[in-house]
Amino acid sequence: MNAFSMDLSHLATGLTLRAKAAAIGASLTIAALSTSALAQDYPEMTLKFGHPYNESHPLAQGAQMFSDIISEKTGGNVDIEVFPNSTIGDARELVESMQIGVVDFALVPTTNVASFYPPLDIFYLPFLFRDSDHAYAVSDGPVGEELYAGLLAETGIRTLGMYESGFRTITTSDKKIEAPEDMQGVKFRVVNNPLNVATFKALGANPTPMPLSEVFTGLQQGTVEGQDNPVGNVKAFGFDKVQDYITLSNHQWAGIMFLADDKMWEDLPEDLQTLFAETALETQTWERAELQKVEQQYLDEMAADGMTVTVLTPEQASAFQEAMEPVWAEYGPKIGEQRIDAVVSTQ
Repeated sequence: MNAFSMDLSHLATGLTLRAKAAAIGASLTIAALSTSALAQDYPEMTLKFGHPYNESHPLAQGAQMFSDIISEKTGGNVDIEVFPNSTIGDARELVESMQIGVVDFALVPTTNVASFYPPLDIFYLPFLFRDSDHAYAVSDGPVGEELYAGLLAETGIRTLGMYESGFRTITTSDKKIEAPEDMQGVKFRVVNNPLNVATFKALGANPTPMPLSEVFTGLQQGTVEGQDNPVGNVKAFGFDKVQDYITLSNHQWAGIMFLADDKMWEDLPEDLQTLFAETALETQTWERAELQKVEQQYLDEMAADGMTVTVLTPEQASAFQEAMEPVWAEYGPKIGEQRIDAVVSTQ
């Protein structure tokens, strides 16, 4: 190749590189303009998202993920401030705050929302759900949709999804729980809901309603001797540090409702409603999978730290189920036998 040819070759190469650079630059400019244009489509706003969970819990992480995704997809125009650890109210207070427009989004257990819309008590009937898949099929299917529509009509609170904290366990400070009679006389923290009080009265315990944010102190000071919560809550809130025994009773499934103030919702543009709804379901899928993944890890860690883990045999679980039958007798007619039958028959 002569010098002239080499010069042409270098020139061609230079032109090609410059053309590529120009093309890349143009693409980046177009992308930036597209993102900017997209962001301009969304109004600037700041919304509040409250929940009672510790930042290390998958529930808290799911809420923060929702906020982060919305911020990214709106170019920062929509800022959702997340307040964990009951910093702007416990579960009941969050529902009340949504009703007066002070809080825009919240994660609240079904049993707390049931205080405002009693049909939701169905989610906490003891031993109602066969497993997690059954609970998901109910909460995501026709039964759930009917309940959420009723909640919206009754309270002005919209349901965007159903996270979970898993099946509830029993923890105690000084005795292993293997049979219903082991609960006799135990000072026991329960969720502030009549159904939960009735559930542990049926076991002979002395149930004491208490907000989740106060449970650790109550256990530490001996105000209560035990409590029931899913594994993730036991670990995230440090209950394993002040309790020596955990029984995997799986007596109730703890669905955690992803709620939105409907007055706020109705003022949103339709594309933002769609984005919120889709992102809530996206993070619901992530949170459920993450919770399932970490539960066994938490149990292993608690056992390694000296906590006694008790897994009930089928016969032992049946004894607890039989002892809790009076709760079904009392609450079945209130919830509606037809609705209960629909849950039981859900596949």
